[in-house]
Amino acid sequence: MAITYTLLFGIMFGDLGQGLLIVLGGLALKKKLGAKISGLVTRLGISSMIFGTLYGSFFGYEELLDPVFENIGLDFLPLKVFKQTNFILITAVAIGVALIVISMILNIYIGFKNKDYEKAIFGCNGIAGLVFYSSVAAGLVGTLMFDVKVMSTPFVIFLIVIPLVCIFCRTPFSIAVKYKQWRLSEDEEKMTVGNFIVENFFEMFEFLLSYVSNTMSFLRVGGFVLSHAGMMLVVMTLMEMCSAAAQPFVLVLGNLFVMVMEGMIVAIQIIRLEFYEIFSRFYEGGGKPFEPVGVKFTAQTE
Repeated sequence: MAITYTLLFGIMFGDLGQGLLIVLGGLALKKKLGAKISGLVTRLGISSMIFGTLYGSFFGYEELLDPVFENIGLDFLPLKVFKQTNFILITAVAIGVALIVISMILNIYIGFKNKDYEKAIFGCNGIAGLVFYSSVAAGLVGTLMFDVKVMSTPFVIFLIVIPLVCIFCRTPFSIAVKYKQWRLSEDEEKMTVGNFIVENFFEMFEFLLSYVSNTMSFLRVGGFVLSHAGMMLVVMTLMEMCSAAAQPFVLVLGNLFVMVMEGMIVAIQIIRLEFYEIFSRFYEGGGKPFEPVGVKFTAQTE
């Protein structure tokens, strides 16, 4: 989470100047915030500075760093947000796919560690889910972006259909692996064939919908890149409409407003991505509740 949160914050809130202010603010408030919070704020500021450099954004000035990249021969930088919108949105989805795959791998590891074969092998976030999701993503990328016919019949059967069957029959398959016998559920008396089909049909629908919604949810990463650039464009437009004496005040107030409002929104949105799209795939509540050691004092009467 430390890595992904820092990375996503920098992508969504990329500005070299504003990132520098966040770093300085984190260092300045180290005594009041504490070393851990100060370090977190500082790292977020550094990430914002790095991506702000790639975007060529410095307090809303989008052309300021262009001569620097031209002199060092990097013609493809800085990224022009409004001219490369498709690239930014596609990259955001690609980051989402990568993070979801990593989350599935973590779930598989935890499942094998706990000897939960339904979770590790046959679950929607297990090996079957990983093969299905990765295959569909690879097929769509190859077909739509590179015009390569990936979705052949063997590809669909072995990498899409069979994993779906494994997910659909995850409970009896896991019981067969664990107990060496075939049962529809742990409590077979309460599970008929009809109930099994209906229940798993709707769960499969939910799983497939979650694959799509979780992936598309990462579009907000690219969306906030555009949002940040758009808000700073508004600030620069307002500054140009003012007199020369008022322009510095508009620039400062505009940057502070964007930093506070969008910084807070971005921080909250990344927490949402972490919880729903990443943690929900491998984290489970439960286990033994923590009970700290305590001391009881009883009154003694004579």
